Amino acid sequence: MRNSAAGSARRQVESEAGFTLIELMMSIAIVSILLVMALPTYVEYTTRSKVSEAVIFMAEAKTSVSEYYYSNRSMPGTNDQAGLLDPNGYGVYDHIARLAVSSTPVPGSITVTLSVPNSSIDRKQLQLVPSTNSSNELIWRCQAVPGATGLESRYLPTNCRSG
Repeated sequence: MRNSAAGSARRQVESEAGFTLIELMMSIAIVSILLVMALPTYVEYTTRSKVSEAVIFMAEAKTSVSEYYYSNRSMPGTNDQAGLLDPNGYGVYDHIARLAVSSTPVPGSITVTLSVPNSSIDRKQLQLVPSTNSSNELIWRCQAVPGATGLESRYLPTNCRSG
């Protein structure tokens, strides 16, 4: 009698070890729901970080344009005048397809075209637009390029959002 009670207790412990199929399915369902809620936030976060990288990348061009302005008291109209690479020569950098100094919307404007394949920001553009104050010091405004090629404001860093 004693052996059968011990065997019965052992079988009961063995059957309670591990997860049942229903418990596993519930765990998978909960993890799936959490992923569905977290994925859009993660995608937006990574997209915004790529745009922020582009703004940081533009700092070199901003310095070159500023140096040209303070040396010549005029704005460069091209990358060559500003001492920068050819506009299409930036493709080797992550997320940057093109960096161009141009006269649009004003002379000395720096426009970056992003390269993020399979993303809503692929081929979208961001600009640094110069202006001067009463002391002839340069003031830079970061903005999305107006129109279809511009970035959505939700992806812009805080210092690039207007209003």
